[in-house]
Amino acid sequence: MGYKKVYVEVEVLFPSEGGMRPVWIKWEDGRKFFVERVKFIERASARAGSVLPVRYTLIVAGREKQLFYEPEDMRWFVQIADSE
Repeated sequence: MGYKKVYVEVEVLFPSEGGMRPVWIKWEDGRKFFVERVKFIERASARAGSVLPVRYTLIVAGREKQLFYEPEDMRWFVQIADSE
């Protein structure tokens, strides 16, 4: 099964202690999803090709989701199966 990137709009906070924290994710169709919690932040490869993005493991709508940040392009994406 293949995966593709879907670029999304993300509102981000930049806390005074450093880093960045996603607040909400806006999907292609305009729906917004509030980020309830950030569980992990790590450099990790994505199944949908990318140059070692930063992977955020989040809780959104009570479920664990992954959001990726590409520092070189300064863009956010989620990966979905080609069949979706």
